[in-house]
Amino acid sequence: MQEETIAAIATAPGGGIGVVRVSGPQALEVAARVVRPWPAAPESHRMWRAQAAGDEILCVVMRAPGSYTGEDVVELHGHGSALGLRALLAALVDSGARVAEPGEFTRRAFLSGRMDLSRAEAVAQVIGARTEQALRAAQANLRGATATAVSRARERVVSLLAEVEAQVDFPEEQLDFAPAAALAAQAHATAAALDRLCASWRRGRLLGAGLTVALVGRPNVGKSSLLNALVGQERALVTETPGTTRDYVEVAMDWDGVPVTLIDTAGEREATSAVERRGVELGRRRAAEADVAILVVDASAPALDDVRAHVVALNKIDLAPEQPALTTALPVVPTSALERTGLAALRAAVLAVAGLSGDDQAGEPILASERQQAALREAQAALVQAASALADGAPPELAAMDLRVALDRLGRVTGESVDQAVLDAVFARFCIGK
Repeated sequence: MQEETIAAIATAPGGGIGVVRVSGPQALEVAARVVRPWPAAPESHRMWRAQAAGDEILCVVMRAPGSYTGEDVVELHGHGSALGLRALLAALVDSGARVAEPGEFTRRAFLSGRMDLSRAEAVAQVIGARTEQALRAAQANLRGATATAVSRARERVVSLLAEVEAQVDFPEEQLDFAPAAALAAQAHATAAALDRLCASWRRGRLLGAGLTVALVGRPNVGKSSLLNALVGQERALVTETPGTTRDYVEVAMDWDGVPVTLIDTAGEREATSAVERRGVELGRRRAAEADVAILVVDASAPALDDVRAHVVALNKIDLAPEQPALTTALPVVPTSALERTGLAALRAAVLAVAGLSGDDQAGEPILASERQQAALREAQAALVQAASALADGAPPELAAMDLRVALDRLGRVTGESVDQAVLDAVFARFCIGK
């Protein structure tokens, strides 16, 4: 239980309704000094109509432990005016609360055992989700997808460690110890499961930060026209003159629930002026930073350029009597920016290359942060070392040391073994009021 009572505006100002939340040991006493009327014994989780700081509000008490933070909580639901919400907060602070720090409500939920650290990080995921896929992944983590996967791995490591430590503590006893080869196989299997979980971080990062997709290729192959077709409106200038795009154009989009930034770069060509050379260089640099590069090729005069690419868009297919054959191992998608054909197939090919296609991974845990991935990578490495020690017939003490490291790193994901600095870093990413 935290000693201080905290308060903060819990909703963005400007909506029809705004909420100010109070949490802590004196939450009811603080709110009672502000809210009128205040019942003698307010019933938990039941709203009543009241007045506070000049505003007409609805007030609700949520007694510990049945609240978000696990502490006594009071919420004041008033109008969404920024001035009105600040007045409510000021009245609560004058009555004994202090303004909450970023993420402090969720931090208290973690400290009170209401949620593990992976679920706490999922709260920030939910708030920051920009697309449906990102929201679904965050909600799965909030329900415990990552926590469950890590807990299963932890149970297997605990079982392994118990077996190995028994061999350390009772070497002379005639006990029926599991064969070292079997224990090594279990350690390898657990490491493999963690490897698969770590691989989900790329998907989680792209769902959160978004996928950058660059259109690259020669001038006049239709990159700008293809961008306009994919966007559904004219965002890049298109003319008959080759090289209209001087540097690059960016457009933010949503492709099947994935946030995508589509980039139209300057065509690869010999620039004739300093400005043009600078524009081409900027386009090259931005394309090199992209997650996926689409090489746009003119189907009426096909030529594959030696540039970094992941997908080929065989554009202007409407001008080619027959689809030309291209010698490449890359996925080739016939498109026509003019007739708007092949666009869905091109989007699908890009998402497939990025590992973000469809809902084939729906329900699977997706790591929420680089911190989680780093801890799990260390746990995986420790398990591999433990497996090697067991398979090589090394003293069991060595395997036990590695298994303890693995347990510690798994605990860092869910919060069983985490220090104050890590908690500060995790919750600093939250907004005030959450």
